[in-house]
Amino acid sequence: MKTQTISRILVPVDPNNLSLEIINLAIAMSQRHKAEIRLLHVINPEQYAFISVDSLAVSVPREEAINTDTQRLQQWASATLSDQVFSYTVECRTGGLAARIVDAATDFKADLIVMSKPSTSGLLQFMIGTEAYYVIKHAPCPVMTVPEHASVGDFRQILFPLRPVPGVETKYDFTRTIVRHNNAHLTVLGLHNQHDPEQGEALNGKLAVLKKWILDDAIEADLLRSETDSAVNTVLQQAQGQKSDLIIITADSTANVRQLFTGPFFKQIISRATIPVLSIKPQTAEFERRLPGQEASIPLLSITA
Repeated sequence: MKTQTISRILVPVDPNNLSLEIINLAIAMSQRHKAEIRLLHVINPEQYAFISVDSLAVSVPREEAINTDTQRLQQWASATLSDQVFSYTVECRTGGLAARIVDAATDFKADLIVMSKPSTSGLLQFMIGTEAYYVIKHAPCPVMTVPEHASVGDFRQILFPLRPVPGVETKYDFTRTIVRHNNAHLTVLGLHNQHDPEQGEALNGKLAVLKKWILDDAIEADLLRSETDSAVNTVLQQAQGQKSDLIIITADSTANVRQLFTGPFFKQIISRATIPVLSIKPQTAEFERRLPGQEASIPLLSITA
């Protein structure tokens, strides 16, 4: 298994409404991973106008808008971040927010995107196609969404939901990097539908492989298992009960009939979580089950939900 590194972090920001929670989290991660930060501001083309003294709307050239906002962002960064020990650059782009974030992440060769997730409630929690979901789907790297007012710097308790879906190898490799740099405790929560025996068998194989990796890496971890009809509720309850700092999920698009209006598992977790959520897309290749031998094992506990 390759060793994942985090050397470039892209952080979308709005100079008119800067989130110190996002900035502080990005700084903390940058210092732990020795990573460069790129602060990105995306300018909406519809904002290229202002009202002149004679009340006429005057169009602002694109280059002028970019230069002006870049200077503002650079001045803010110089005044606010000058005493921090990390490397950063600033950039402004124009266009649709989500598409420009993806473009910037690709050009910057980002290893991680850290972006805010506005607080929502009611039906807005379950709307599909928002900026965060678009970025997660199309970005070339994992995406960490941070709810408004979620003040997190270090990740001490990390929750790792494990479902019988492809992508656990990619997800664990990235998780291992964060666990080691934070000296964190990892909780693996195996999830499957209690009415689907095939899901349970598939989960057993993934838990067996994951247990071996964790032992090989000498990571402090608990392995739990839950038979549940509501994986989302079980994950959120577990996160709240153990006071998790971070949830790491696989961003796959599978959804059953019951999720027709609420969206896939990862979208529901992001919408409802009150702590940062790291979404990692599965690799295109199916997960290859590599069963371990009879090494010493981490206890596997069952919980109900």
